[in-house]
Parts: sequence; C-alpha cells; structure tokens
Amino acid sequence: MDGLTARRFGLSSLLDRGAVEAAQMASLREAVARARERSPWYRERLAGVEPDALRSRADLPRLPLMSGADVAAHGQRMVCVPQGEVARIVTLQTSGSTGTPKRLHFTRDDLAGTMDFFLHGMLSLADPSDRVLVLLPFEQPDSTGDLLIRALSGGGVRSAGLWPPAKREELAGLVRGFTCVVGLPQHLLALAEVLPFGVVRTMLLCSDYAPPALRRRIEEACGCETFLHYGTTETGLGGGVECAAHDGCHLRESDLLLEIVDPESGEPLPEGEAGEVVVTTLGRQAMPLLRYRTGDMARLTAQPCVCGGVTARLYDIAGRRRACILRGGFRVTSQELDDMMFGVDGLLDYRAALDMDGGRDRLGIEFLAGQGHESLERRMEQALRRVPGVAAALDIGTLALGPMRRVQAFSPSHTVKRTIFDQRGSTS
Repeated sequence: MDGLTARRFGLSSLLDRGAVEAAQMASLREAVARARERSPWYRERLAGVEPDALRSRADLPRLPLMSGADVAAHGQRMVCVPQGEVARIVTLQTSGSTGTPKRLHFTRDDLAGTMDFFLHGMLSLADPSDRVLVLLPFEQPDSTGDLLIRALSGGGVRSAGLWPPAKREELAGLVRGFTCVVGLPQHLLALAEVLPFGVVRTMLLCSDYAPPALRRRIEEACGCETFLHYGTTETGLGGGVECAAHDGCHLRESDLLLEIVDPESGEPLPEGEAGEVVVTTLGRQAMPLLRYRTGDMARLTAQPCVCGGVTARLYDIAGRRRACILRGGFRVTSQELDDMMFGVDGLLDYRAALDMDGGRDRLGIEFLAGQGHESLERRMEQALRRVPGVAAALDIGTLALGPMRRVQAFSPSHTVKRTIFDQRGSTS
C-alpha cells in the first residue's frame, strides 16, 4: 500500500506520515471544491465550508457527517459528472428489502483506481508464481470479481473466476492447481474443510465479517495463511488489506481518508479507540462521499507497521454496529452471534431469525453442517447462551430459542452481508 499511495500522490517512495497526511488534505480540499461546484446537493450542504480552511485532520469536523439515508434520498443530486460518464451504478438496499435503495455511481477512472488497489493489495498474498481462484460474481462487466480478475491479469498473476461456488466436494477438485483463493468467509470455511492439507497457500477473506474463530478453523483445516480485506461499495469496493504481519488492514490512503468517531455523538475519537468508521473518498469522480458514516466498528492507527509500512491501518474490525433490541432492552448483533457460532466445530454457515412466540421473542437458526457432524444443535445452543444479550433475555424469560433446522445449502449471494433477520414486524 505504501507504493500505491506514493505513486498516486506523486510522493517519494520513502513515505512518511507527514507527507501522506498533507497530500490527503490537499486532495480533500480539491474534493470539497469540486463537489460544491458540480453537485447541487453538496452545493447546499457545504455552503458555509471554505475548502482552504481544511488544513489538518483536526479540521474534518467542519464538514458535516453524512449517512446511507442521505445517499438513498439525495444520491442523484450528489453525482458530479454527466450521466454519459458513469460507467457503473451499484444499487444497495438500506434496510432489508423495503428501504429506499442507495445507488452508488462510478466513472471508468473510479473503477481503474479500484483495480489499481486490487492488484497492489493482492501482492500481499500472491505473486506471478501463484494461480488465484476468485469465488465472487465475475461474469457481469465491472463486477467485483471481474475487476479483480482483470487487475490480476494486468499484473501478470494468473486467475480464474467461479460463481456461484460449486458443492464443497466438487469445489475441492476444481481448486487443484490454484494456490490462492479469494471469497466470502463462510464459503472459504466450507472449502477448507474438504481441501487436502497444504494445497492452497493463501486465502483472502472479503465481503463480510470474518470472526477470529472462523479464520482459525480455516487455517487449521487446510494449512493455508488467511488475510483480511476491508471494503464496501461506498469505499469503491476496495478499502484495505492485511500484510503478512496480520496487524490490521493497510488502507488505500491515496483514495480514502478514514476517521473513527463516537457512534452516538459523532465526535472524532483519539487514535486507537474503537468507534464507527467514517469514510471520505479522495479523487472520486462520479459520486464523492464526504465524511460518510459506514456503520462499521473498528480501530485506526497511523503507527508504523512491523512490515515497515507507514500507511494507516484499520484493525479490530467488528462489522456493523446495528443491533436487534430484544424484549427487556437487551441488544444482540450478528457479529456477536458469529463470534460464538463459528467456534462450533462442524458448523459451516448459519442464518439467524427473530420472530414472536406468544409474548416472547424467539431466536431460530437454520444451519449448514459438514459431513460427520450430524448433531450440532446442543453445541449451537451452548454457543448462543454465551452471547450476553441472548443469555440475559433467556434468564428473565423474554426470549426463547426456536427450532434449529439443518439445511443443505444457502443462497451464495455476496451482496447481502450477514444479518439477523428480524421478522417481528414493528417490534425491534
């Protein structure tokens, strides 16, 4: 990431934090001036902001925070280029299937920046001697898998795509000849359980939260080294990737400026404190995002990495902070469930849903299990009882554990992050 950041900012290859942050602020001033000039929405929103006043990170609160609801409601008025220059529009649902969708716009140059990051990020875990299997949608032009495959090809790294993933046993055969695999955490877990030990050298876990227990199971099952990627559609699909030190995701700082804020007050937090990730895009042509609240929780450090890199790193990435509120006022998040459930040996994937059982909440589980693990229900129940909010609600009788039903497969869609399906109507 240091090399990518230096080249795109026009800096010396021997980076230092002062030079990076000065370049980021200069790019931010340009982004704010351009957004005010070309976007009706930003022209109104930033009417009282002088770009030249943005000299350091301490000045960032001069810009108002924005949310997914803003993008859903005003996205078209945020676009800063003629429609003919938009190369791709990605539509995202904001709340289940009923919320007003967000539409993110990208120019060809925006997508080229993503490909540049994809190649440099993958060089942390693959080189031209490797062959990479991409288990992501790739057939549609400019889809995530397509951009990654094209980026690797441009860097001389052989790759191929496969979507949707085949059944585990078939997939294990197809993987032979590949030394690196990219995909969703749960898909790579299922694959690892049936791979011969040592066949795959590295795996990149992307597109969803990867619990530590899941990573550990993958590495123990097939002998590979796992790497994390952090990115959302709002970051331009790519955001940051781990190096071999596995001490946080090095960020594409030439394209993104990240902050951590208090999730309740929105106030910036000191370096190293856990809070909500806020993203500002730098150089984004079609649809810049200025201080966009992602809803993701993490920590941020600008301290040098043991690998020698000086690009800032995002770590302790915990996924979306949005919680389901149980009767009695207790909270439970999908991340808390993941952390406990993926520690159950033999569990490959699951879906959690909340509904009503008389006057109580009921938490039901559908799950996919590996061969030889026919009776996981008891251990899954024990795992659920270790989730604080679940345990508290069970103790006072406002929550019941519903049926745990084994299934043969789930939809392979990578566009919907893991969530708790709340089917209680207006109760949440």
